[in-house]
Amino acid sequence: MAKYDGVTAPTIAVEFYVSSTWTSASADDVLEIHIRRGRQQYDVLNQAATASVVFNNLAGKYDPDNASSSWYPNLKAGLQMRIVATWSATAYTIYQGFLESSVVNQGFYPTVTMKFVDGLGYIADATAPVLASLDYEETAATRVGRMLDYAGWSATARSLTGTVTLQKTIQGKSCLTMINQAVNAIAGRFYISRSGVATLVPLSDKFSRPTQLLFSDQNDANSVNYDGLVVDPGTYYVVNQAIVDRGAEARITSTYNPSKNSYGLVSRTFDAPIKDSTSATNLALYESRQTAVPATYAKQVDFGALNLSTLYPDFLACEIGDQVSVKRLTYDARSLQYNLVIEGMTHKITGDDWRVSFFTSPINPY
Repeated sequence: MAKYDGVTAPTIAVEFYVSSTWTSASADDVLEIHIRRGRQQYDVLNQAATASVVFNNLAGKYDPDNASSSWYPNLKAGLQMRIVATWSATAYTIYQGFLESSVVNQGFYPTVTMKFVDGLGYIADATAPVLASLDYEETAATRVGRMLDYAGWSATARSLTGTVTLQKTIQGKSCLTMINQAVNAIAGRFYISRSGVATLVPLSDKFSRPTQLLFSDQNDANSVNYDGLVVDPGTYYVVNQAIVDRGAEARITSTYNPSKNSYGLVSRTFDAPIKDSTSATNLALYESRQTAVPATYAKQVDFGALNLSTLYPDFLACEIGDQVSVKRLTYDARSLQYNLVIEGMTHKITGDDWRVSFFTSPINPY
């Protein structure tokens, strides 16, 4: 990857965790990288982040069956991998996951395509065992921590915050289902960070996240030029009635009538076994109002990530939940600005290009 020289663009390294050490594959062997993290719209759950890396395999180094390879026998399912971009002597992990499969092409130009999935994929495969009786009245953060224990997730790769108390449970569900209940209860977010940390944040987190980048078509100082901007009026995402399903406790419903009168009744149910009725009521009030009035916003921003110069530290640090702003001067001379939250992202990195899409939602005052 010749352009990634640390001068006009960061150096890019694909590293495998072998014998308790992160070891880089040869940069000359890396032909193409695809990364997808987060979600494409804010009213769905985060999906497991994936990555695929295409390697030049002329020397046979990346064939998992080649016993003569220096990587043998490590290129098997579950191998940890990370992608690291280094700029101005600072390394930024932009993806970390586990090897899921390898596709070996033994044609005239041999390649191996390795596919990876982040920790959400492994957590989703784990089940919380059925308990003999109801147990564990606990905060959202504590419950998520127990689910991670069941999934065998490292205790040192967690950052969990959420103080709403959940009811006792008999479990018997997938660990990810129970984590999503905790997420609903705190109107928060759960994701695996770009450096592999299982992260639970509450609603309040969105008020303290940094604004990383300004995108502009007007050549503003310290801005990134974009070449694609998809705008949505937001009418598809209106919710004006929230039903908090508390399981064993009574459901709580909140309806925001001004929105209902304007757009019709649009209801959504939240699986959130909250113990305290006041907390459940507050959640219902929030969820019935936060998207009750459609807001026009940019839901996708496409741009090239080569030659960002002094903006590389901000770009490489971008995480799900961080904020960005987009300025647009329309052909009919309207000046528009969208203040947005990053919901997900894709990267396509080849030898001579780096294309990125941010999937975004509006910053909401609630």
